[in-house]
Amino acid sequence: MFKLVVFLIAGFFFIYIGRRVWVKGNTRFIAGYGETFVPKNEQKLARGFGLIIIIFGIESIIFPILSFFVNGLGLYYGILIAINLISVFFIMIKDQFA
Repeated sequence: MFKLVVFLIAGFFFIYIGRRVWVKGNTRFIAGYGETFVPKNEQKLARGFGLIIIIFGIESIIFPILSFFVNGLGLYYGILIAINLISVFFIMIKDQFA
């Protein structure tokens, strides 16, 4: 039960952070910002990052609740995290070539 509460708090925190990134349009938290990575359209990039962070937060809320009813969801949760990470890189690449 304690793990569920921790995941719920973490999920809502990620949703909050994703919304702030989306609304503020700030992507200065990206590693190498200004040195190796300079965004061409920071607002679009922030919306994409914000959306991915919000989706991760929703996944972090849903999967622990589903784990009470279905066993073995950890693999699928890990696959979704990998897809989120690949999506972040895709959004960064798309920003550079747009």
